[in-house]
Formats: sequence, structure tokens, C-alpha cells
Amino acid sequence: MCLVSHSGFRLNNQLYDIITMRYANESMNIDFDSFISCLVRLEATFRAFQAFDQEGDGTIILSVLEWLQLTMYA
Repeated sequence: MCLVSHSGFRLNNQLYDIITMRYANESMNIDFDSFISCLVRLEATFRAFQAFDQEGDGTIILSVLEWLQLTMYA
């Protein structure tokens, strides 16, 4: 996942594991199309989070509706 960090995303190992489970094939490889989909999804998710992080402290409070909208449409 070195390419992910080179793309500007700082993720921990738990998030790399989640990405691998979601985007890798049974051989634990991520093809180019899946990799691009992953980057697009990460970008959208980070932008949405930053929009809610009004204090800039990396913490947000969401209602269930807001959380569903963020996760379903990010």
C-alpha cells in the first residue's frame, strides 16, 4: 500500500487491512481499476470528514442519519 501513502493519504495498519479486504482479490492483489476506485473513495471520504470536522481536531459528532449519508454516499 505504499502507493496509497505516496498519493497523500496517511493510514494506519488497520485501515490498510480494511482496504485489502475490500479491494484485493483472492491472491491479495489489487488491480489497477480497484486501486483507482479505492483512491477515489478515500478522497471522497476524507473530504466529507473534513467538512464535518469544524474544530479541525480530527473528531466529528454525527447523527445516525448524517453517518448513513456520509458512509453510503461518500
